[in-house]
Amino acid sequence: MNKTLKSYIYKGNIFNFIVLTFNSLCQTAGLIIISLMLEKVMAIAASEELEDLINQGKLFILLFILFVILYLLVTYLKPKYQKKALLQYKNNIYNGIINKSISSFNKNNTSTYISLLTNDVKMIEDNYIFSAFDLITHITLLICTIVIMIIYSPILTLSAIGLSIFPFVGALLIGGKLAFYEKRISDQNASFMHFVKDNLIGFSTIKVFKAEEKIKTLFEKNNDNLEKEKASKTKVLVIMEMVQTVMSLLAQFGVFFIGAYLSIKTDNIAPSVIILFVQLMNYILNPLMQIPSLLSKRLSCKPLFKKAEDIIRKVEEETKVEIKGFDKIEVSNLEFSYDEKTILNNINYTFNKNKSYAVVGASGSGKTTLLNLLLGKETTYLGDIRYNDKELREISLDSLFEISSFVEQNVFVFDDSIINNITMYSNVDEEILNKAIKKSGLSKLIEEKGPNYRCGENGSNLSGGEKQRISIARALIKNVQLLLLDEATSALDNETAISVIDNILAIENVTKIIITHKLDEEILVKFDEILVMKNGKIVESGKFSELINNNSVFRSLVEFID
Repeated sequence: MNKTLKSYIYKGNIFNFIVLTFNSLCQTAGLIIISLMLEKVMAIAASEELEDLINQGKLFILLFILFVILYLLVTYLKPKYQKKALLQYKNNIYNGIINKSISSFNKNNTSTYISLLTNDVKMIEDNYIFSAFDLITHITLLICTIVIMIIYSPILTLSAIGLSIFPFVGALLIGGKLAFYEKRISDQNASFMHFVKDNLIGFSTIKVFKAEEKIKTLFEKNNDNLEKEKASKTKVLVIMEMVQTVMSLLAQFGVFFIGAYLSIKTDNIAPSVIILFVQLMNYILNPLMQIPSLLSKRLSCKPLFKKAEDIIRKVEEETKVEIKGFDKIEVSNLEFSYDEKTILNNINYTFNKNKSYAVVGASGSGKTTLLNLLLGKETTYLGDIRYNDKELREISLDSLFEISSFVEQNVFVFDDSIINNITMYSNVDEEILNKAIKKSGLSKLIEEKGPNYRCGENGSNLSGGEKQRISIARALIKNVQLLLLDEATSALDNETAISVIDNILAIENVTKIIITHKLDEEILVKFDEILVMKNGKIVESGKFSELINNNSVFRSLVEFID
């Protein structure tokens, strides 16, 4: 990623930014002019010059019209600036997420990505997007106000600045804590969303095992932790507001009192000037109180930008080699552990081109882990996985996915039409699509419900078997040379499963590696080789007739199923 995420807020948005900045400066000038006009009106009232008063009225009307034009411009440009900034920022976060490798993606919970695109973006919208204009307005207002004050009375100006320091220091000291709480809220929100997502996904399990009360307690605890962090931030804001208000009132009264004293003692300061100073005090106090808060809010976004950069940073694959075709997979001395538990132990095997392999074994024997490693989902294994004599860790996964397809046991279906779920939004030749639908056993479903039938959230409108058929059809429409299936027919009845496996095995010029729990002879005799796994090892391999006639692990598995 060459550009920082923050830069996408401004990309192609500079014109809007400059115009809005100019608008802020114009508004600042307008506020100063109005204050000077008020002083002038008070002076005219003392001199009783009616014509001068009318001229001031005309100038005020002109200024009023200018303000209306400026605000109309803001009404048009501000939403445009905001929309472009947030669109580009969120789009580039999502691009970073979607471009991650599978193993890199799995290093974070999905709730972390959701929080990144929702809660964190909201904080950046509130605390960063428009704060630059507010800072420009307040800083310009402060400088111009001090200059005007000095012109009228340097002594009273020094008094005003001195009295304004107290609310400024209070806001500065308290505002520094905001960045700390913003980061804590972001982290706690990600944890809360992770908990909620898990429980909604596992809703049926909660009901079946009557765990509602325990889950409610855990939800309340997670919710309480989040709201505590938000309440802590609110407390800081309330304290800051209280300090600012009290100190501002004292500063304004102090300027008024000092001005009155100087007017009595020296007779050099007119009452209209004292009123001008009291009015201008707002343009000193408000910026001095707002600038630390705005700076704190902008600084509070810094860890959010960094967090996003760290999470979506993609490891470049410039040094990775590409594979153009498939010849064989050589697995040598393969070992894999997770949380100090050995999952695969000393796997040695060669998968040859255009052969079909059934991988069988009891639950927990390492079958799925083996397939995941073959697809590059994890790279922390020991030993070698070589595609065409090239080690998998050195291969571009994009090139691997070009020649392979994978059907997982847990099928994800998008809330879209059946056809879009099969094609995954790509243009597929109609003949190829129809063949995939037929071979996966989807013809009846599409005839009954139509190709545009909406599948529902994660396929909620479909049965488990229908979702598996869609997943199989997805794999079949790709013109691949390597096909891997993990319990792809587990939700199908035996007759349908046999038919689907038959169709898959009949595909020519494709290497098939299929994990199956169905140990029917009618299915397994059609494979070129059966791999039997136990305790993370391949303990046997051979054709069905060879394995079943031996006093083998495979035979015991078949007899156990029977």
